[in-house]
Amino acid sequence: MQIVDSLVSSILQADGDALVMHVGESPTVMTRDGSSTLTSGALSLTAMADLLRDLLPSDAQHALDEIGAVEAELPPTPAARGERFTVVAARGGDDIWIEIRRLRTAADSGASASPRDARSGPADRRAQTPPVRAARKAPARPAARGAEAEPPARPQSADTPAVVLPLARSTVRGADASAARPISPRLEGLDRLLRLAAARGAEALYLFSQARPSIRVDGELIGLDSEPVLAPSDVEALLLEVVPDRRHGESEGTEWIVDLADVGRIRCVSFRDHRGPGGVFRIIPVRAISAEQLGLSREIQALCSEPEGLLLVVGPRSSGKSMLLAAFVDLINRSRGDHIITLENRITVVHESRSALVSQREVRGDTEALARELRAALRESPDVIVIEDLRGAEVVAEALDAAASGHLVIGALSAHSASAALERLADQTPPDRRLQIQALLAESLRGVVAQMLLRKAGGGRIAARELLLNSSSVAQLISDGKFSQLSVAMESGRRVGMVPLTDALVAFVQSGVVDVREAWRKAPDRPALLKALKREGIDTSFAERLA
Repeated sequence: MQIVDSLVSSILQADGDALVMHVGESPTVMTRDGSSTLTSGALSLTAMADLLRDLLPSDAQHALDEIGAVEAELPPTPAARGERFTVVAARGGDDIWIEIRRLRTAADSGASASPRDARSGPADRRAQTPPVRAARKAPARPAARGAEAEPPARPQSADTPAVVLPLARSTVRGADASAARPISPRLEGLDRLLRLAAARGAEALYLFSQARPSIRVDGELIGLDSEPVLAPSDVEALLLEVVPDRRHGESEGTEWIVDLADVGRIRCVSFRDHRGPGGVFRIIPVRAISAEQLGLSREIQALCSEPEGLLLVVGPRSSGKSMLLAAFVDLINRSRGDHIITLENRITVVHESRSALVSQREVRGDTEALARELRAALRESPDVIVIEDLRGAEVVAEALDAAASGHLVIGALSAHSASAALERLADQTPPDRRLQIQALLAESLRGVVAQMLLRKAGGGRIAARELLLNSSSVAQLISDGKFSQLSVAMESGRRVGMVPLTDALVAFVQSGVVDVREAWRKAPDRPALLKALKREGIDTSFAERLA
């Protein structure tokens, strides 16, 4: 309790009303005359998590995990000298806010209320605020120092932690994506730039201090020469009205989502570099691109009709994995009367329930948080589970158990090929469980779709896809851990619909859709590609000159 004594003493020495602590900020004592910081250093996420364990009893910690916000009375400490204190804490994603409040008597309080009470507004307005319980799966973001916050309901007893009312701080990482903020009509400059980027088919808009705005089209950055160079104050003004909180000056990027009419959802990241503030705005279509629009083969679409098992979507960074997952959900949503639950880092494409019932969840934090959400989702009797980032030994084990027990599990992870993805899944498990996981993987796997994006010769991009199906020979290799031999099994599996990535690349080159140099640049197995190109009579002298 030494740290608790120190915190309480800091309030008493300043004759303060509260001590406010928030990740990324300095601890601050609130007094009737203003506020004062205790130290110049900012509190880290780890330090705040340790404080929660010191300040809250176990039942209050459990309530905080379940609800997202809690209040509990602080046990008496030697430093309190008969004073009473209560701890109010809120947690949203990777953000923590803690306030230690001093419970003054009526004589101490006098006619004037505490600074926080004075900001809270009349009681009738507080009574109209909905309880935080309604935001159980997406708890409200904690309030920043100095931000208006609604006072929590008082606990019935010191032993029973109370639910507190929602904190007024705008949500960032923990926000419900379905309630993304619209862009302010006053920001005509940013609105115009985003619409200009969308009209040119851009995937993203980049704003850097002391540079012209840039857009990314077909994977390449293009400067907007018609636009002026942006001063740091210009970038600051463009960001000011759309950043959910004023934290874009931090070294760590703040991420959020806004909606722009007739364009789509915009995933925004703000940052600060050596030139000043900046922002990156990724443009994401509101609606999923259908399987037909993506040109998915009959064999790939057939995987979405599987009643159970594991389907993997893999590819390198920025290869369209999320869009392919959305297309799979859309296909199942239109063709099956199932219960679908998606676990996503951030919801971008929103699926309206059609034939199926679709429930989308945002999951942030470490693999333990993802494993908890996965276990909770499985208790809701889903038919299909979609995991946007299949990572961590516990998550992999839970996903394989779910696939083996009658669920269709669709998971994505970063890898350049189907064999590399399966080997990576096995490598994430402890050595003593590897054989068991390999056996589960061999039994439950239905297929692996590996995808990469290439620039088309005539402009635009196209996806090359590798398809591995779980034949008896593939299952045996997976069970034995011989992942390097899966490419050979895929070669012999062409007759049942398997497609090696080399075949897809060669087909694009033969048809003239993709330049041979682009195919060679993106190929994970360049010797195999060159051999296949020579076999088809395609000139590969360019590669010899580069060697």
